[in-house]
Order: sequence, then structure tokens, then C-alpha cells
Amino acid sequence: MPIERRRVLGVITGTVLVGATAVPGLVRALGDDEPAADGVDKQNPPIETIRVNSSTEKAGVMREFVRRYNDADRVVGKLRARVVLDAVTSGAMKIALASGVRNPPHVWLPTSSMWLRLLEYEGHGDLLLTKPAEVSSIARSTLVIAMPQSVAEALANHGARLDTWADVLALAQSGWSAYGMPNWGNFILGRDNAETSTSGLAATVATYVAAPGDLTEERLDDPEVVSFVHGIESSVSLYGNEAVQFMQQIYEAEQAQAASTYRPYIDAIVIQEQMVYLYNRGAPNGEPARMSEERRPRNPLRTVYPKDGTLELDHPFVVLASANVAQRAVAEDFRAFLAEDEQQRRLAELGFRPHEGAARPTAQLVEALGTPEDQRLTFVRIPDGKLLTAMLDSWDNVRRRARVLLVLDVSGSMNDIVRDPNTAEDSTKLELVKPAAKRALDLLDDDDEVGLWTFSSNPPHTEEMPIRRVGDIREQLKSRVQGLTADGNTALYQTADDASRLMQESADPKRINAIVLLSDGQNTEPYPGGPKALLAKLNPHGKDTSVRIFTVPYGHADNADIDTLAQIAKLTKAAQYDARDPLDVNDAFVRVFRNFG
Repeated sequence: MPIERRRVLGVITGTVLVGATAVPGLVRALGDDEPAADGVDKQNPPIETIRVNSSTEKAGVMREFVRRYNDADRVVGKLRARVVLDAVTSGAMKIALASGVRNPPHVWLPTSSMWLRLLEYEGHGDLLLTKPAEVSSIARSTLVIAMPQSVAEALANHGARLDTWADVLALAQSGWSAYGMPNWGNFILGRDNAETSTSGLAATVATYVAAPGDLTEERLDDPEVVSFVHGIESSVSLYGNEAVQFMQQIYEAEQAQAASTYRPYIDAIVIQEQMVYLYNRGAPNGEPARMSEERRPRNPLRTVYPKDGTLELDHPFVVLASANVAQRAVAEDFRAFLAEDEQQRRLAELGFRPHEGAARPTAQLVEALGTPEDQRLTFVRIPDGKLLTAMLDSWDNVRRRARVLLVLDVSGSMNDIVRDPNTAEDSTKLELVKPAAKRALDLLDDDDEVGLWTFSSNPPHTEEMPIRRVGDIREQLKSRVQGLTADGNTALYQTADDASRLMQESADPKRINAIVLLSDGQNTEPYPGGPKALLAKLNPHGKDTSVRIFTVPYGHADNADIDTLAQIAKLTKAAQYDARDPLDVNDAFVRVFRNFG
């Protein structure tokens, strides 16, 4: 996929913030016992606010730090410093910056400086006041492969281990039958999308580094390299849009199952070590306040540091060119605040490694993850922007392909008018869905497969387009979407049942099989047994779900059947994406379709 196409297709709508970097020597914070400089009224100095955007996995602790910083009433020069925080995945923020997002942040706290290298190579280095070679870190972590304890024990009982990416490939190729667990079926790997998530990008880099031969741009298309990386990708269950959400789904699946019948949601996940730490402490959603003994999982995750390739994630502090001189001064003061001992101790308590280096584990990691005290990690060299871009393009060709059925509600309520303060002319809910659905189709590769159903009533649903190769029907399908009209009632339950049955019966084991179901209303048509009967049919009764149903509740909460849609997604080990504000439907579709690569 060319750079330009990736940049344009990945734009995240809405307001997002950007980052700031250290500007040494610009700032001195005044304490309450120091005299005011140059006649500054210390009781009521003017306020200078910086907007800071953090990656999502450290958003919880960053909220703590921002509250602490603002409560300290720090004065920078003649200004009272304030910080406003927002959070989005590092890749999504990179895409937004490259696309010219309005009102960008002044400081950006991504998980890895790899995103800066990509921005520079794509021609957007002017956005960065802090260059990739100049960044300072607020903390560090490592990329790991995390396995549920039961998976590690199953391998150990068979005299096997998972120590390398080559071991992951062997499991992907053989399945669990070769390891004495035929009832577990295929080996299931979880990982994030390489274009939106740092763990996804790092996983892509690590697998290419681990492939046979020396890593160069020319060798990315070598059949031996392609076979190695594609073999690993063939075991991926879905490409998570966001690591925090993925970890929460794994935790909820574990909590919902009885210990006697427990089957792992996935067999392994490629993730940041710090998130495994929080998971094992009972806070899979990344919120420090959730950590407790009572919430610890019964089946904790065990970490593997692949011997054939793992990465250091440097959590840089990046000042963006959007910051003026005063904002740069406040940014430097905030960076200095984050480097203070109190904040660094808190980061260690939450599973991060020291900002000066990640080769050695902290006492917290040794206790919670069983990391060897004498561990000395050697990290792979981070590629430059050109090679990172080439890896992303190559990954887009070797990732696991998807087979998707898009199911859209076209009941009469989709004719409701949506008030949009940003346009002179309001649209109906259906008119807002059309461009969002067409854009989502552009996120699929030509070799993915897609079909389209619509539903209302009488008949419950209509096959607008059977499932076909995307490259063969993309434009035809867009035309079909554009011509949709709305009428009738809402046969939600029967449509979900029929779509699931169709996809289950025709599932392709070599692909990610999924349904994307958008509905703006409650079910109005008869369905024997109601939602309870529907959910019973969709429950996979085990760890592997051959068809995942991603749901999009659309429109006001009083209308959309949010609870049932959420349970459908949860039971099929998918996710729900909120579009209760109809103006958010474009962003919801982008996030859904990122699960397919």
C-alpha cells in the first residue's frame, strides 16, 4: 500500500492533540518561597495551557500526573502552567498529524519514536520540534509475547517451549494436535494493527527481524522471508485496533468462564510488557485504580522475550511545532516534572522500566511477571523511516486476509434527520452511513473478501451483494451502498441469526471471518425466544470463534439496542464500536475495519 493511500485512508476524525519535547534551558519553575521575577503577580499570573496527547496504555497514569502537575500551580517565567490531556493510540495520532488535523496538540507522548521516524520519512518532519535523534524518554518498556499460564503449562507438559518467533511459526503451522491438545484446535495469536498500534508495529518489525537472513529492504519480498512472516500472520485471530481494548476483552473472557471448563480466549498475544503487568495486577484496561488482589486473573499471563527479536519501546516526550515559545517553556517544565523521582517511582509501580534504559527489570516486574532478576535484554536495532515504511507495505501484503459481511440497518428510522453544526445542510442517518461504509471498503485489500446485506422487515434482510473478492466488486459495491433507501421495521435478531449461520457454514479457515453489524433500533419483528435465544445460538462454547460479529450501535441510546449488540460482540469475541452520536459513524467504521488489517 503506497504511503499516500495509507495516510489518507487512516485519518481519524474528531479533535485530537499532539506532542511536545524537551527544550533544554528554557524554563525555571518558581517555588512558593521564591521571589517573583520581573514584577510577576505570583498570586494571579496569566495562564499558559499546553495540550498533551498520550498513547492510550499510559493514559491512566498520565491523568494522575496532569492532576498533580496542575495542582502544584507551577509558574514558568511569568506564566502559570497548565496541562490538558487527551489520549489516542500512537499510530492513530501519527496518521492524524500527517493528515493535517486541526488544532493539534503541543506535546505528544507516543509509545515509540518509530512513529516519529515514519512521520519524517513521509515528509512531515516539519511537524516535529523534537527530532527522532533528540528525544528524551519518560519511561521505557519492552515488546513481549504473553501467554495465559494454562498455555505455557500445556507446552511444558509436552516438553516444548515458546522462546522464539520460530516457535510461534511452528505452533501456527501444526496447531495444538502436535502438542497433545487436539481439542484446542488451531493456535490463536492476538496482535494489533501495525498502522495504528505500537505493539502492532513492533510485532511487525520483530517478525521481519527474526526471519531468515539479514534484514534489508530488498529482502522483504524474498520468498523465505514472506513465508516466515505470513506463516506467523496466518494464526492471527484479528488485528486489534487498540491494545488496551484487546487486553480488556481477554480479561473479561477469562472472568466469565468456570475454572473447570476454561479455554483461553487466545493462546498468545504480542503486547507491551507494562500492559501484561497491569493485566496480572487486575487492571487490564490500563487504569491504575483498578489494580487489586481481588481483581487479579485466575490465569495470569506469562511473558516471553523472543530470543530472535524483541524491541525496546522508549515512550518519548515530543514537542510539536504547533507549540509557541511560551508553550515550549511549559512543555519543558512538564517534561522535567515527569523526570522527577516521585513520578518515576509511580511509573515503576505500574510496570514501566526506567527511562534511562530497559535492559534490566525492575523489582515490580520480577514480582508480578517472574522476570529473572539477572535479565539483560539485547534489543534489535530500530529501522529508519524508509525501512519501517517498506515493512508496513510488505506486512499489508502478507497479513492474514479477511472475509467480511457488512450488515446495515435500513429501517425507516434511518431516515431521521441528524443535526450537524459543522454543515449548512443536515443529513439523514442513512446518508451519513453511506460515505462511512464506502470509506471502510477502501480499508480492505483487493484480496480480502466482502459482501453486503441490508435489513428492515418483510423480508427481514436482503442480500445486496454476495461475498466476493474486494478487488472485483469494490466500485460496484460502493454504487450499491450509495443507492440504498430506508423503510420498514427492524428485524435485528433474525438478521443476526441468519448472517451468523451463513458465515459459519461458509467460513474460510485461512481468513479472518467476520460480520460488521450496524443497527439504529430495537428489534421489532417476532423472534422465538427473544434476545436470550439469539445469544444462546451465537455463544461459541469454547475458546475459538470462527466468526466474530463486530457491532455498531447507531443513534440515540433510547433507540439502539446497545445491550444486546454489546453481548453479541462479547460472545463472539469481537468488539462493539460506539456511534450513538451519528456524526461518529465514520470514525467507528474506520476502527472496526482496522481489525481486518
